[in-house]
Formats: sequence, C-alpha cells, structure tokens
Amino acid sequence: MHTRSQQVDQDRRFVGLEAVFKPLAQPLKLLNDFLSAQINFFEPELQDLVRYSLEHKGKRIRPMLVFYSAWKDEQEISEDLVKLAAIIELTHLATLVHDDILDEAIIRHNIPTIFNGYGPKIAVLLGDALFAHALVLAAEFESQEISLTIAQSIRRVCAGEIKQTFHSSKDTYSLEDYYRVVDLKTAELFYVSCLLGARLGGFSEDYVNAVGFFGRDLGIVYQLYDDLVDVIESEKHTGKTLGTDFSSGKRTLPTLRLIDKLSFQDRAKFLKDVKADEISLEDFKSMLTHHDVFSDVFDILSKRIESAGLSIANYNKLPSFSHLMKVRDLLSSQVKRLQDLSAA
Repeated sequence: MHTRSQQVDQDRRFVGLEAVFKPLAQPLKLLNDFLSAQINFFEPELQDLVRYSLEHKGKRIRPMLVFYSAWKDEQEISEDLVKLAAIIELTHLATLVHDDILDEAIIRHNIPTIFNGYGPKIAVLLGDALFAHALVLAAEFESQEISLTIAQSIRRVCAGEIKQTFHSSKDTYSLEDYYRVVDLKTAELFYVSCLLGARLGGFSEDYVNAVGFFGRDLGIVYQLYDDLVDVIESEKHTGKTLGTDFSSGKRTLPTLRLIDKLSFQDRAKFLKDVKADEISLEDFKSMLTHHDVFSDVFDILSKRIESAGLSIANYNKLPSFSHLMKVRDLLSSQVKRLQDLSAA
C-alpha cells in the first residue's frame, strides 16, 4: 500500500452516522429551514409538488460535503454556504425526479415517487422547475462563478443521463463509456459540492482543487456502491425500488465485469436472454457470485476510496480534513457492510 495512504488511514475505524452528522446538526437544520422557505417562491401550481418532494429527506451527503469542505472551526455557518447547499440539493432532487421516470421507480425514501403518484408528464415538468429554481438561487451570488459552475454541472448531469439512455443497453457500451456516465451523472455534483464549498470557505486555490478531486472520487465510489445496492440490498432497507438497473437493461459495473468474464458463446447467450427478459434478478446475482464479479467490484471500490483520501492527504492539518475523511469512512463502512451481505 502507498506510504501516504498508510499515514492517511492510520488508526481509522468504521464510522457511524452520528460521528458524521453530529457536528452538522445546526447547519443541516438551517438548510432544511431554507429549503422549506423556498416552497413559497414557487408558483401556487407547483407548491404542493415541491413540498411533497422535500417531505422525505435523503442522506444529504452533498450538503454535508459543502459544509465540511468549508469547515474551519466551530464558527457560525454563513448564509451563502446554506444557500449553496440548498442549490446543490435542489439540483440533486431534480435529477432524482427525472431518474424515477426513466427507471419507472415506484418508491423512494419509502414513499411513492412523483412518477408513481402523478405520472411522467408532471414529474418531467417538476424536475425542470427544480432545476430552474436552483439556477435562480445561484444567480443571487455576487460571484458569477457560482451560477456558471452550477449551470455547467446541470448540463453535464443531463448529458450523462442522455448518454446512458442512448447507449447503455447497446453491445458496444464499454467500461470507458460507463465511467464517463458516472463522472457526468453522479461524480459531478460531489465535485461541485466540495469545490464550491471550499471556495466559499476562503481556502487556497490548491486546496480548492484538491478537495474537488476528493469529491469526484467520492462520487464515483457512491455510484459504484449504488450499482451494487441495486442487486444486493432489500427494498425494505433502502426504501426505494431496486433491480431497476438490471430490468431496464442498464450496463452498470457489475454487468460489464460479468460480460468481460464470459466466454464468447456465453456472452452472446447472456445478452440475448437479457434482451428477451429471460433472466431473473436472482439468476443474475447467482452469475455475479459464480464468476467472482462482486470481489472484483469491491476491489475497485477499495482502490477508489483510497484515492479519495490521497487527494487531500497533504492537508491533514486543516480542520476540514478530519470531517471529510469521516464522510469517506462512513461510505467505506457502508461498502464493507454491503460486501459482507454479498458474501452471506
């Protein structure tokens, strides 16, 4: 293992939610209050839908990265940081509303999705409205960088979804294509959360760039983890519809690694059976286990988690470092839990 990686990971243990969330109790309350107040800025025709979307909060991992990337001490969180966290959370929420249409997802956060409750037309328009309001808030910053970066990120996220929709079920879809989609769809908002958080925190340009790389690596880890959740976890535990990646024909990393391991004949049969919907999710999981795909993907995850820590290893004297590493270690703990579950 890399020497600096050993130094970064020395004495680290699995981290629970409380260790990560406790320092952010007040910032997250401010964020929730701010988001609730935004409902009144939407047109009356939209307000109930926005309220419904905000009703059940997710993990708030992107706002956490905003706050921790700007962290210096126990000082009061600025209004600008709360607004930035809200912008990114609204952008993320918009992507989820749209994703649920594409995946035909029935539940998310243990409640019916907008797609399920109101139909695809309403869901499309609500997602668009959430994107638009995020840009309205971004335009309120004096610095043009905030609004420009957020607008570019929204465009990149949409480009990633389009690339995945057009190409992921095709036989020519490669690992390079997959990582491009992950970078655009998921890692982008992690990157922006860290980059702009550190920028508003007044840190040096070197640190701003380093923490941006940290965020991008963490975003990739999060997507790979989510790919595995889709085939390993239970809907009761996650509170959302699972198995949608496989049933919709998306080529996630487990599928791509499996295809790579199959013989030419077995690969052709597998792809044919998938298109004909003749392979169940349980059959798919059995194939992943038989061909040791889970082990491969968890090894890739481990290396990416290590890479995230290395991105900010030179800044281990900053107060923000330990908090960001706790977020990384929390995700690492979730990956380990999933790995144990896959082996059970």
